[in-house]
Formats: sequence, C-alpha cells, structure tokens
Amino acid sequence: MKHTKRILAFVTAILLLLPLAGCLVPNENESATEAAPSGAVPAPDGANSSKSDASAFDFNAVAIELGDIKITAGEVQTMFDQYVSMFYSYGSELNAESLGEFLRMTEERLIEYYAPLWKAEQLGIKLAEETEAKIAADAEKAVAEERNELLCMFAEEFTDLESVTDASVLTEEQLTTVLDAIGDELREMFGEGYTFDDYLATRNQDYTLSMQLDEVTELLKERILEDLSLDQEAVDEWYETALEAQKTKYDASPEEFYYDAQDTLILYAPDGFARVQVIDLIPDGEPDEKIEANRVEMAALEAEYGMLALNGSNPERAAAIEIDYAALKAETEALEDAYYGDVRKKGDEAYAALENGLSFEDAMDAYNLGEADDSHTDERVVYLAGVDTHDEEIAAIARKLEPGTYSKPTLVDGAYVIVKLIERIPAGVVDRASIEDDIRAAAARETKDSAWEAQLDAWLEEAKNAAVYHRETYEMLTDLYLNSEY
Repeated sequence: MKHTKRILAFVTAILLLLPLAGCLVPNENESATEAAPSGAVPAPDGANSSKSDASAFDFNAVAIELGDIKITAGEVQTMFDQYVSMFYSYGSELNAESLGEFLRMTEERLIEYYAPLWKAEQLGIKLAEETEAKIAADAEKAVAEERNELLCMFAEEFTDLESVTDASVLTEEQLTTVLDAIGDELREMFGEGYTFDDYLATRNQDYTLSMQLDEVTELLKERILEDLSLDQEAVDEWYETALEAQKTKYDASPEEFYYDAQDTLILYAPDGFARVQVIDLIPDGEPDEKIEANRVEMAALEAEYGMLALNGSNPERAAAIEIDYAALKAETEALEDAYYGDVRKKGDEAYAALENGLSFEDAMDAYNLGEADDSHTDERVVYLAGVDTHDEEIAAIARKLEPGTYSKPTLVDGAYVIVKLIERIPAGVVDRASIEDDIRAAAARETKDSAWEAQLDAWLEEAKNAAVYHRETYEMLTDLYLNSEY
C-alpha cells in the first residue's frame, strides 16, 4: 500500500457512517448532540463491537417504540458510543453515573431525531409521491457518488493508478482487486457475511431517512407557522429590544460589530467602522521559501548597518553589508517577479479598466477568484478608528481613501489588492424608516424561529412520554463498557 494512513483515515470514515460500528467518534467540530443517528440494518454473522460482547447484545432488538417507529438496539449503541467517545476525548471520567447519563442522553437524542416523523403521522402529514420519488433518486445518486469515491480511494492504494476520480476507468481486474480490498476491510471490522452491498444498502437507508426527515420537518413547520403573524406593536417591541441589545453590546465591545455586520440587521453602529470592497488577486502555488528567508536576512543587515552608521565605526563591515544587501535585494525581487508577475499584471489591468470606466463590481466579478457561479462583490467591514485585528492592512489602505474612491494595486499578505472605500459607517442609530421592511422581516423571522423551537421542545416532551422503552435490550451497554478496557 502506498498511503496506509489514508486508508486508515477512510476506514475511520466508514466507521463514522455505519450504524453497526462499535465506537463511533463524532467530527471534532460537531457536538455529540448534533450527530444524526443512522438507520439500523441486520447485523452480519459474527459482527462484534470493540466495546461490547456481541453474544449478549441483539443489534436488531426493538429498543424504543415511538408510535409505529421502531428504534433498534443497534441505533442506541451507535449513538451511545458517540457520546462516550466524545466525552472521553474531553477527559470525562467513565463511571456508572456518567455512562448512565449518556444512555439517557442517547434516548432523548434518538427520540428527538424521529419525533418529526412521529408527529407528522399524528397530524396526517404525508410526503407527496413525487417527493418520495425524488428522495429515492437523490439517495441513489448520493450512494453512487459515495461508491465511486470509495472505489477511487482504494484504487489509489491497491493498484498502480494515481489521482483516480472516476471508477469507470478501472479495468475488470483492477475493479476486482479494489472490491476484494474493500470487502476485506469490512469483514475485518464487522465480521464474515458483511459485504460492500450491505454497506451501500445501509447508506441508502441513511440518506433516504435524512431526506425524508428534512422534507417532513418543512411541512410541519409550514403547518405550525402558517397562521402566525405580527402586528405593529409586536414589530415595535422587537425593534426596541434588539436596538437596546445592540447599543449595549457595541458600546461595551465595538469588536463585536465586525462579526455581526456580516449577517445581522444593524440597527446601531459604533464609531470608526467602514464598508469596503476588495479586488483580491492571489498567485497560484506557494512563494519560494527564499523570499521570506532573504527578507529576514535583509532586516538583520539593515539593523546592523544602522548601528554601524550610528556609531560611525567599522566602515569595512558597512561596505560589505551594502554589497550583501544589494545582492539579496536583487535576488528577492527576481523571485517575487517570478511569483507575483501574473497577478501584478492582472492588478494593473484591473486598475486600468477601472480608470477607463469599468464599475468596481464588474471588476470584482472579472478578476476575483472563485467558482463561476460565485458572487465576488461581497463587502467587508473594517475598523478605521483603531487597530483592526482582522484586516489591518486593508484598513490601513482604506484610511487613506475618500468614500467612492479606490486604491492602486498594493501587495498585501501575499496578494495584490485594490480597495474601494464605500462609506464610513455613520455612528449611532440607523434611520429606522430606511430599513423598516428589513425590521419587519427580521422580527417575523425571529418570532417564527422562536415559536418553532418552542413547538419542537413541546413535541420532544410529548414524544418522550409517549415512547415505550425496552431498556432491557440496551441497558447492559453501561456494564459492557465498565467491564472492558476503553
């Protein structure tokens, strides 16, 4: 194998996806409560868990009943293992009390996950046939993409092929080799009898359930919120509350405005902020390491030369420094010309186009990098009244501009930029009349979000009380962990 670590990483990814994995570790950026459970599938012959005795645990036993929904012991174990792994990685102690709490958390999370399907059934909400058909097609497509990714990954490891992105290029012999390798990995993890087709069938169930839940949740949300409306008094109350909150927040910590301005309706602005647009030209690849090394050496020579000049001593050393410095400067400029030459040229072209009447938005669209359907005209907020800890070099350029004007191409942090100052944001309360429609929309959105969250909380409590728990099918998980090495 050429890259054993990659295979191990991918095998770990499989473990994260399969409901029968003995110990699933959530993504480090995802909390355990956000990890969605997978649907259960029949356990293969000989399947086992690194944390439990398979002979004492029936993966397919019905663990929790929620109406017609049957949650299996295998699903409980998967979610339970996610909690254990997450909290163990944070240094939490695993004892009878903590494991019991994880099990109760697992029950609640699974019920929360399935509650929309249960409530939709109670309310007579069903997905249209065309929606079900689309879900089936989308799930099949997702599985096909995942199958292709797996085949390509293993092809790079177990054949002579490199950088494979399309499994259809594999010969029959190569495909057989890859399938055998995948099968070996699956059997090693889940026992004899578990096949690649079993894995893909499981993934199809997972994708289908996830998509069904998304669609059903939207229908429920529409049903619950369809009659919710806000009168003027409610809008005014929302505005006054939100305005006071922003005043308190930004007066105490202007830095917070930087974050909120990206996606929050601004009702109040602290002093010293501005809105800018930037043409950002980034070279391909990485610069030659000698550029930075030379600059460090040149800075040291400058410091030494300054001390010599100040003291008026050792003219021979001063002359040598001048020679060395000139050589380093010439080499560095040559390396920078090679690396920055194309983007410097594009910067000059963009600046000339602006001078000839091209709008800044059109110039951003034409010269900023990104996908073809991306918008490159997004604005940034910078802080002009003090040190901008996020974008100081851009802010430094903006400080020299008047609203509506733009800078010449300037090298900033490895890229050539042209900065346009749109406006210095007026400090104080934003004129309400100018954003009244936005205020009404924001008030309605937040009110609906709050109402929906409250409804979900109520349904969860209702579902927890309505559920039938067969704890005898999974309570042994805590003992199995306590009696085995973690």
